[in-house]
Amino acid sequence: MGLIAITIVLEATRRVLGWVLPAIVVLFLAYGIYAIGFNWSRFVQQLYFDEGIFGIPFFVMTIYVFAFVFFGAFLLKIGVSDYITEFMIALFGKKPGGPAKSAVVSSALMGMVSGSSVANVLTTGTFTIPLMKKTGYPPEIAGGVEPVSSTGGQLMPPIMGAAAFIMAEFLNIPYNRLIIAAVIPALVYYGGVYLFIDLETKRLGLKGMAAEAFKTMSYFIRKLYILLPIVVITVALVWGIPPHISAVSSLGVAIWVAWISRDEIAGNEKLYVVIALLATFLMFTGKNWVMVSTLTLFATFLVLTGLGLVKKGVEFNEKYWITTSFLLFVALTKYLMMTKEQIVLMTGVFGILFSILVGYYSKIDSGKMMYRATYEAMIDAGKTSVSVMLAAAAAGLIQGVLTMTGELTNIGYRLVSLTGGNLWLLLILTMVFSLILGMGVPTTANYIITSLVSAPAIYMLVQNIPPYNQPVPGYTTLIALLAAHFFVFYFGILADVTPPVALASYAGSAIAGGDFWKTAMNAVKYALAGYVGPYIYFTHPKMFLITVPHWSVMATLEVVYYMVATLFVMYLLAISLTGFYGTHLKKWVRGLVGVLGLVGVTLNPVLVGAGFVTWLGLKLYGAKFAGIKETA
Repeated sequence: MGLIAITIVLEATRRVLGWVLPAIVVLFLAYGIYAIGFNWSRFVQQLYFDEGIFGIPFFVMTIYVFAFVFFGAFLLKIGVSDYITEFMIALFGKKPGGPAKSAVVSSALMGMVSGSSVANVLTTGTFTIPLMKKTGYPPEIAGGVEPVSSTGGQLMPPIMGAAAFIMAEFLNIPYNRLIIAAVIPALVYYGGVYLFIDLETKRLGLKGMAAEAFKTMSYFIRKLYILLPIVVITVALVWGIPPHISAVSSLGVAIWVAWISRDEIAGNEKLYVVIALLATFLMFTGKNWVMVSTLTLFATFLVLTGLGLVKKGVEFNEKYWITTSFLLFVALTKYLMMTKEQIVLMTGVFGILFSILVGYYSKIDSGKMMYRATYEAMIDAGKTSVSVMLAAAAAGLIQGVLTMTGELTNIGYRLVSLTGGNLWLLLILTMVFSLILGMGVPTTANYIITSLVSAPAIYMLVQNIPPYNQPVPGYTTLIALLAAHFFVFYFGILADVTPPVALASYAGSAIAGGDFWKTAMNAVKYALAGYVGPYIYFTHPKMFLITVPHWSVMATLEVVYYMVATLFVMYLLAISLTGFYGTHLKKWVRGLVGVLGLVGVTLNPVLVGAGFVTWLGLKLYGAKFAGIKETA
């Protein structure tokens, strides 16, 4: 049965994810059975019963990630993600390069846990890429911006990629702490992308969109409450509520505000929004508030019903029924003295039921649409989860083989020996390995393999060197292990935009109708902060925030300097690669700025200062360094 199960996992993985990952797994399995002397009983015991298929990666996918996949599917179907994208277009649309900048910011706000950069591109790119082309971006640039933005969604807290949950389990650090560690790297990544896009836009001389092309800003301000589920999930995670419960709790709120936002359904929108905010607040209150919360919620129900009877801003329609369902249900859970975690979890589960019932009996198109969206979101969540589940199960087999054969530590020693103990050479080798492996392997599986093979080598090399030999404050995990895992995590994700495979870039070029190689090279250029950043974070681990032993004024200023200096270095590199800063620059000027940007990666104040002086010279006397305009 164990051998049959392993075979089925490999075949299912081949059908869903292609042949590359199964082929790698088969090589490991062949080595594993050979290394243990063809002891099939031990082989099956390890890979089917002890870990392997049902190891930590699959456990994390089942317990944590599926809830976030479910949550993400609902945000897509019920219109929350569309609101974010349209809001950002309205916010940046009038500015030069508005659609490209909106794609960057909306992707940062809407980090998805699909585990697939390609899926993210195909979801949001069908909307943003045509808009970019319409405003004048060449297809190769429009097709490069979206893959970089969508790929970075897996790096952005509070909802990061599926691999981040596995990292939390591997490091034995709670997810709510891990997302704090990811804040500065994510901001630097998207800041770098934004700086590149801004310079490219100015280099191409593009204008903004006409105001008539999108909805007014007042509309988006009025509908701002649609973002309430994002706020809820962030607060829940920071408060320490388990990630999967946080995701489901936000799901109930997301469904509720989606129904309230339907303008086709009559009702006083402000009244319903206030009620939703009040009920959401009371959901999170402790046991000391039981009677107050229960009576408040029931009184709100009576007031809402009374307003419906006298026809004062309330009608007995879909908005009324969905709102009263939530009010009475939350009041019941409070009365039964359920814990905070139980209440928010049950609200999410029953919210789906409420939406289906209200939508099924609705007589209007808007209600029927919400019914279909709720139903289809569950179907899509199931389909989306298949890829990440199989990737985790297949990668778990590799983990099982490495543990069974003892190679989990041996490979690390060999890599250290191969690089002669040179840290920079080992980091570069790890980067190349992660990028090559990621060309045909999903992000989740990529991280699992590299964290088992490459990260231990980095850890061994620095574990006895300050500050890496210090534990993360409050935990036993050494900073060396955290920094090593983040390093491989970043490059595993960036493999999706790195040629020659670059699946996310391929998807972007297909939608834009541009040349794949030019699109992929542009994507690499715009994602430069993702390629350079991990080296900076590794050598300056305080940028992970949770690694700072004692916060003081000096420690805060140090972290702020690191972040600002990193963004400035990215800006210098962006100026060099685009060849534009107020004017098209001469090649020797581009080269000089590029060199200063590269040496500035050390964040040495003297070198960063030299870059700042050069930038100031360009700002004041840029016209004297004007060169010949180059084509895109």
